[in-house]
Amino acid sequence: MISRENGQSQSICPIGIFDSGLGGLTVQKEILSQLPNESTVYFGDNGRAPYGNKSRETIIRYSLQIVRFLQQKRVKMVVIACNTA
Repeated sequence: MISRENGQSQSICPIGIFDSGLGGLTVQKEILSQLPNESTVYFGDNGRAPYGNKSRETIIRYSLQIVRFLQQKRVKMVVIACNTA
């Protein structure tokens, strides 16, 4: 499949994964275990963690910023591997 936005084949685009820290690395490991031919881009937001004490609005803002960052990396999808996002 060809993405209309950038002309790049989605089959070679990585899967984006984000968490507020490092916990999502276990999700990344499982994705790569189940889908060994895929590549991933991981974003751990250690600088603003923990998210648990942040307002709903702040978490939404952080999440949208990270999704936009991952989209710039040409990911084919984003997995939110964060229990608080």
